[in-house]
Amino acid sequence: MVMYTIVPLEIVFVDDEERPAKSRLTLDVGGVKLEVEQSASNEYEIIRLISSNPSDYLNEKYQPGRKIAMYPLIGFGETPH
Repeated sequence: MVMYTIVPLEIVFVDDEERPAKSRLTLDVGGVKLEVEQSASNEYEIIRLISSNPSDYLNEKYQPGRKIAMYPLIGFGETPH
């Protein structure tokens, strides 16, 4: 394979040990699996979409790079009194 690029080789061929470790999660959002990475306290950035449905890839909500906010559910699973 030949790669023609103006980007320095140090950036193209970065070792995994040199990259800062960020925790990635796989979430099910609306029946679509998304791999996300936390960017702020309640904000996650979509890294990749995992789906066999081609129309999911055309949906702007699931575009890689898009930020989504997630908040904890208070009282989830509790029965009302």
